[in-house]
Amino acid sequence: MSMQSFLLKIRRAESPAYARLKRLGKAILIFQLPIPRIFDPIFTALCYLRRLNFEVDERISVACFRFPAFRTMCVSIGQRLQMELIPDVSGPVKIYLGDDVRLSGKIHISGGRIFPASEFRVGNRSFIGNGCVFSVAQSLVIGDDVLIAGGCTVSDYSAHPLHPEKRIAGEQVKPSDVRPVRIGNKAWLGRGAIILPGVTIGEGAVIGAATVVTKDVPAHRICVGNPGRILSRTVYESRTASAPPADPNAALSPDAGADDSPSQVIDRGER
Repeated sequence: MSMQSFLLKIRRAESPAYARLKRLGKAILIFQLPIPRIFDPIFTALCYLRRLNFEVDERISVACFRFPAFRTMCVSIGQRLQMELIPDVSGPVKIYLGDDVRLSGKIHISGGRIFPASEFRVGNRSFIGNGCVFSVAQSLVIGDDVLIAGGCTVSDYSAHPLHPEKRIAGEQVKPSDVRPVRIGNKAWLGRGAIILPGVTIGEGAVIGAATVVTKDVPAHRICVGNPGRILSRTVYESRTASAPPADPNAALSPDAGADDSPSQVIDRGER
């Protein structure tokens, strides 16, 4: 009898003996020492020491290895870069980072093979969250003071041609299909946002979580949904200010909402 079959019999408790083994296994899993609460300060101090040890090890690793290793992958790096893990960089891509840039967790930067060298630029004081993926065939520019939450994907090309036979043959997309992406200063990309090729995000614009942006977003506007739609209000207007006054009799009228303007429909959709 294999080990997997033996464990399966225990999980199913197929006999009294297997049932006893199952109860024993559960007892081991939930076993705890009866330590009095008076010792809580000691364990609190141990937790702090463990965390401190981890942070010190991380800082030493960044200073002595991760930063110098990542610097070899970049054309230029500004002052006071904050990073945790070495970004995963592949393909021919030139990386330019401004001052006070923060890279949280692991990010991925890949260069396409369509042009001799693609460019990935990040402005001053910008933040890039964990798990972000940047695919660059020609140019991807991130401005100053930009916030990019974790899990975002930004690409200036589709990586594969639409024609199935060309995909099977391993052909690259045409240079004309590559469209640079620019993210303006002070923009904010919510978690999991996807920015498609050719998109320009204006200064101060906000992209909602999991939004798929297929077209340009004007400055100081909000884009949400899949595909992304631009809301009628700006980042400087609250929902209350942009929403129309509520009509207590609207729900009683069968024609309620028939004459609504597009902006009113979008504003009510936000709520």
